[in-house]
Amino acid sequence: MPTQVKDLLDASLSWDFDIIRLEELSNKRPLLYLGMHIMLHFDVPGTLNIEERVLYNFLVLIESKYHSDNSYHNSTHAADVMQAVAGYLERERLKSIMDPLDEAVSLIAAACHDVDHPGRSSAFLSNCDNPLAILYNDITVLENHHAALTFKLALGDDRVNIFKNLDRDTYKMARQNIVDMILATEMTKHFEHLAKFVNVFSVKTSMANEHDDVQGDYVPVALPENILLIKRMMIKCADVSNPTRPLGLCVEWARRITEEYFQQTDEEKAKNLPVLMPMFDRTTCSIPKAQIGFVDFIINDMVEAWNGFIDFPELVTYMRQNYLKWKEFDEKGYTTLTDIRKLQMTVLSPNTTPTVAE
Repeated sequence: MPTQVKDLLDASLSWDFDIIRLEELSNKRPLLYLGMHIMLHFDVPGTLNIEERVLYNFLVLIESKYHSDNSYHNSTHAADVMQAVAGYLERERLKSIMDPLDEAVSLIAAACHDVDHPGRSSAFLSNCDNPLAILYNDITVLENHHAALTFKLALGDDRVNIFKNLDRDTYKMARQNIVDMILATEMTKHFEHLAKFVNVFSVKTSMANEHDDVQGDYVPVALPENILLIKRMMIKCADVSNPTRPLGLCVEWARRITEEYFQQTDEEKAKNLPVLMPMFDRTTCSIPKAQIGFVDFIINDMVEAWNGFIDFPELVTYMRQNYLKWKEFDEKGYTTLTDIRKLQMTVLSPNTTPTVAE
């Protein structure tokens, strides 16, 4: 392992971990390096009763199925989501709830959650009558594909089968959890997942507070169905954690997703397909306005609820700081990809991004 990669990985559990730098240093193989480092930290091979080589082979194969030419949905995004999950798992609240198998399946689900993503949305694939849309009857097309491919790849070769030494019941539980978590990343069900999480845990908390013999709300939280809700919210928050990262990283991920959405809109226009995201037209889009709307509509309530549960105040602090910066960029007229690139080349280098403490 290159010395620079090793030094960078020493900070792999820090919330300001520079995943973009790892992408560069690893020659676009961040999932392999970060995956091995984090999964060894959580002793995933021990939990699954496999040799490290099997996990290594699995990560090599999974990473090879991500499309490096996607600006956003590539293995760097997968590594970033896995790193966020690891950061959440390190919080005391989750340490008290999750057992080693919970941790292992959460990290695996995060690493695999967008495998073979084509850089286009499920609705786009349906509008094109893409074979995946036909296969899954236009229902949760991409997430079904990511989950199915994860197991197809793992079970297809003993050298990469990280599940091969689990007993039947444990494997069934692991598979159910990984599939459930990957399917939970479908954004069309965002508000449904968020409402369930908020309703269950606000009720549990109030119930616990009314009874002195219940220590906090740990007892009801530990129910299997509630742990499943926690895992869904965990991977959802990790999947869209970009607005809660340091400003330099937040802006870079915004630039990447915008470029990918622009490409989809370009293709829709070229093929005379319905334009699914008219806001993301490269001739008219304001990137700050898009990010402000994303936080207002999707991110804010979810991050507030998640922080309220796991006590991770940096998430809210960064989210609010970044939100104000997007407002500032909007007011100054920094709207296009070119504008954002100029900002990145001047004041937004990840190495010069202020930390929360400052």
